[in-house]
Amino acid sequence: MTQSGKSRETKQSARERVAEERRAQAAAQARRDKLFRGGLIALVLVLVVGIGLAVVLTRKTTAVTSGARPAGVTADGGIPTGTATKPVVDLYEDFQCPVCKEYEAAIGTDVQGAATSGKAKVVYHILSFLDGNLNNDSSARSANAAGCAQDQGTFLAFHNEVYKNQPATEGAGYTDEQLVAFGKTAGVPDMTKFTACVKNQTFKDWVVSVQAAANTVPVTGTPTFIVDGVKVDFSGAKVVTDLRAIFLKAIGQG
Repeated sequence: MTQSGKSRETKQSARERVAEERRAQAAAQARRDKLFRGGLIALVLVLVVGIGLAVVLTRKTTAVTSGARPAGVTADGGIPTGTATKPVVDLYEDFQCPVCKEYEAAIGTDVQGAATSGKAKVVYHILSFLDGNLNNDSSARSANAAGCAQDQGTFLAFHNEVYKNQPATEGAGYTDEQLVAFGKTAGVPDMTKFTACVKNQTFKDWVVSVQAAANTVPVTGTPTFIVDGVKVDFSGAKVVTDLRAIFLKAIGQG
């Protein structure tokens, strides 16, 4: 091979190497962007989720004291998990909330782990305010289905399935058939009872009462974490590890 041929080959190799480095950098940046989107929440929470809650407050949801309630719920309708008595983590979520899914992906394991390891009592409050913003009833129906799962001792498994299958498009919602399928995957023992509970909205009054109770706190966005009466401030988080550190510090484990 001539010297000029070698030079051309060297230049081509260099161009290929640079192109490969650029592709690697782009892929790394895409991963960082995804992490960033999953970790930074506060501004989205105020601008998007806050609007949804404003709709609920305008409608002045009132508490319902009658009607069926799932087994084991607290006085304000929360679903308690774990064996600890302190600290108490009150977690307010809406199954249609995309930011809730981001939090679930980021620190859901830590939250549930705190309960199962006896480090905290975690009480889930499943809200339905986004129905007013999204013009559907999927928040209420999925919250009712969560109550149906709780009634058979499979709330957490169902909860995880719902977020795992949250539609990519906010407002697409869930069908009853999907909710029933989530229950089956979650291991609900009596699927006949569960299916009837979902389709008949057995705990619809309980769903309304949980939202009404949250309005009195007041909860101004989802997800909201309150530890022993003090709201956890995640606004300083820049990446997922920050969210985890803030949560663990709030429950005395940081």
